[in-house]
Amino acid sequence: MPDPAVSLPESLQEGEGPPVSVIVPTYGDSEYLGPALESIAAQTHGNVELIVVDSSDVTWLRDLAARVEGFTYMFQEPSGLAAARNRGLDAATGEMVAFLDADDRWLPEKLDRQLAAVADGADVVYSDVYLVEDGEKRRQSALPVRNPETHHIDFLYEGGVPMPTVLARRECFADERFDERLPVAEDRHLWARLFARYRPARVAEPLACYTRREGSMSSDLELMYETELAVIDDLADRLPDLAVHRAALERKAQYKYGKRLLRAGRSSEARHELRRAVVAGERDPRALALLAVAYAPVGHARLLELLERLQERRR
Repeated sequence: MPDPAVSLPESLQEGEGPPVSVIVPTYGDSEYLGPALESIAAQTHGNVELIVVDSSDVTWLRDLAARVEGFTYMFQEPSGLAAARNRGLDAATGEMVAFLDADDRWLPEKLDRQLAAVADGADVVYSDVYLVEDGEKRRQSALPVRNPETHHIDFLYEGGVPMPTVLARRECFADERFDERLPVAEDRHLWARLFARYRPARVAEPLACYTRREGSMSSDLELMYETELAVIDDLADRLPDLAVHRAALERKAQYKYGKRLLRAGRSSEARHELRRAVVAGERDPRALALLAVAYAPVGHARLLELLERLQERRR
């Protein structure tokens, strides 16, 4: 694609405070990348190391990196998101590490808000997010930290840690990396491991915009479900306190699969999967409510949206 009009300063490292390495992978989505990079440069925290791992060999990115101090460009043959992010982690030199994908954006005070939580003792910090889908933007609350000791378990049941909001101490990644065997859900797999070892914190305000697009790997519903089951099995083997939760987490994954099927308009399949989860013992009121929505004669998408908004207000 032609060189877009991307406005970055001559240096990303003019400010004070701890240096933050920001890892941005890109493959076939560089047309979205300009605003993402600009949202990093617009941070009120002005000490950033930007690392773009490009698997498309985009000429204008190379040229831009050569003109901006603190911007590292790396080419990597297409090997998946996990491998790209790990390559970025290998290159990171900042005290802190954050992540942003090409079609997502940060709000200007994102890093400053989260660095304040790090100063209070947190190791891994995330926040609420604005979900952008079909041209509409709505707030989604992130998972509250009720008990730091069991937060990894709560996270596996509830989710609610958006990728573009995570900031962590670089030392957390010394021996914990994205699993390159996973085609999707590699972030979920890593966050659970980090939460089991390090102190989490949530900033209860939206600090990023997360875009949900058709055609992404996470839109492959069957692949997503199969990989989530593999993640549960692997984590239950790694973390002894998760073994007793394995069956319940598998039912929760099936419930989420049914929800995605319903969102995709595959209502008959959604009813089948949700009914299986409930019969197997899933008693989360949200699963029961979703099953009722799936049996509605019409209007599944609208009913699902209303249900999600109601559940969001209760979080």
